Amino acid sequence: MPRLTALTLFAALALPLTGLAQAAELLDRVVAVANEDIVTANELSQRTEEIRQRYQGNPQVLPPDAQLQRQVLDSLILERLQLQLAGKMNLNITDSQVNDAINTMARQRNMTLDNFVAAVEASGESYDEVRRQVRRELTMNQVRRRYVGSEINVTDGEISRYLDTLAGQSMQDVKFELLYRRYELSERADAEAQLAELEVGAQLSANSGARNLGLRPVNELPSVFRTVVPVLALNEAVLIENGGALHLAQLIDKTDRQAVQVEQYQVRHILVQPNALLNADQAQALLESLRQRIANGESMASLADQFTDDLGTKGKGGALGWRQPEEFVPAFASQVRQMPLNEVSPVFESNFGYHILRVEDQRTTDVSLDVLRQQVRDSLMQRKYEEALQRWLVELRAQSFVEVRL
Repeated sequence: MPRLTALTLFAALALPLTGLAQAAELLDRVVAVANEDIVTANELSQRTEEIRQRYQGNPQVLPPDAQLQRQVLDSLILERLQLQLAGKMNLNITDSQVNDAINTMARQRNMTLDNFVAAVEASGESYDEVRRQVRRELTMNQVRRRYVGSEINVTDGEISRYLDTLAGQSMQDVKFELLYRRYELSERADAEAQLAELEVGAQLSANSGARNLGLRPVNELPSVFRTVVPVLALNEAVLIENGGALHLAQLIDKTDRQAVQVEQYQVRHILVQPNALLNADQAQALLESLRQRIANGESMASLADQFTDDLGTKGKGGALGWRQPEEFVPAFASQVRQMPLNEVSPVFESNFGYHILRVEDQRTTDVSLDVLRQQVRDSLMQRKYEEALQRWLVELRAQSFVEVRL
C-alpha cells in the first residue's frame, strides 16, 4: 500500500462525512515542501489556471503546460519562503494598507472601488481572495525591501556616466543637426581632403554632394553616427567607414535640453505640536508669543532651535532650505505662496500641528537637470534592485529546504 501523506490521509478519513461532492477538493497531495510549509496540487492547479485565465486573450505568450506548471510551482515555493521570513520579522500588513493598495488598483483602471469589486466578482474571482493576494504581495514587498532594497545605492558618478551614454543622451531630449556626404571607398582621397578642410573651418554645405539631415534626436540619427555625434563640438566633423562606404558628417547645430522653470522659496518655520502637556489652544498661544518676540527683534532662528517640534530643522534655525511649494502639505504651501518676503505668517494649522513661517527669499530656477538626474537615479536604482532581487531569491531558495514532488 502506498504511503499516504498527511493531507491524503485526512481526506480519506473525512470522505464519509463530507460526501462525494467534496471528495475531489479534499483529496489533495503535496507537490512541494518549502522548509516547514507545503504547496499542494490543488493550489498549484488553481494558480496555474489563474495564469491561463489572465492570458486567455494572448495564450501564445505562455510556455508549454509542463513548463508553465513548473514556473508557477517555483513561484509558489518562493512565496512560501518569503512569507516565512515575514513571520520571523513579525511583519504585519494592516487593513488600511490593503485598502490603499486596492483603491490604487481601482484608480489605475479608472474605476470606483464599488465598480472594481463588481468587476472582480463578475470575472468569477473572489474579492476576499483578491484582498488576501494583495496582502501577500504587500508582505513580500516589505520583506524584499528590507533584505534587498536597503543595500541598493546609486552614486552621482554612476548618474553622470549614464548621461554620457547613448540612452542618457536620448533622455536629455537634445537634437542634433548634421550635414552629411557619402563617399565610395574609391573616393577615400577626396573624403579625407574634405575632412581636412572642415577641420580648419570650412563648411560641408559648400560641397554640392552634401545634404542636411535636419534636427534629430540622437536615436533618430543614422546608426553609424549615434555614439560619436553627442560628443562632437559645433562644426566638428567625423569620417567613418562602414558598410562598404565612407560617411562624412559635420555637426552644425544642436538644441539645448528643454528648461523646466519652477518657483522655489527659502523658508524658515517653527512647529508646535499639541501633546499631553500642551493642548491646541496653548500651542497656538505659544506660537503667538514667539511671533511677538520676533516682531520685537529676537532671532527667529534661535527661537526655532529652542521651541520647534520639527526634528528635521531643529538645530538648523528652523530653515527648510530652497523648496518648491508642492513639496509641502497644502496648508503650509498656501502660506508659503501668499506671504510677502521676510514677514512672519499668522499662526496656522497643518497636518503636523501649528506653525509660523517666514519666506526669506524666492527664485525661479531651471530644475531640468535635477529632474533628469532624479529620473536616471530612479531608473538605475530599479535596475539594480531587480538584479539584486533575483540574486537574493536564488540564495534564499538555496539556503532553504526545498523538495519538489511533481
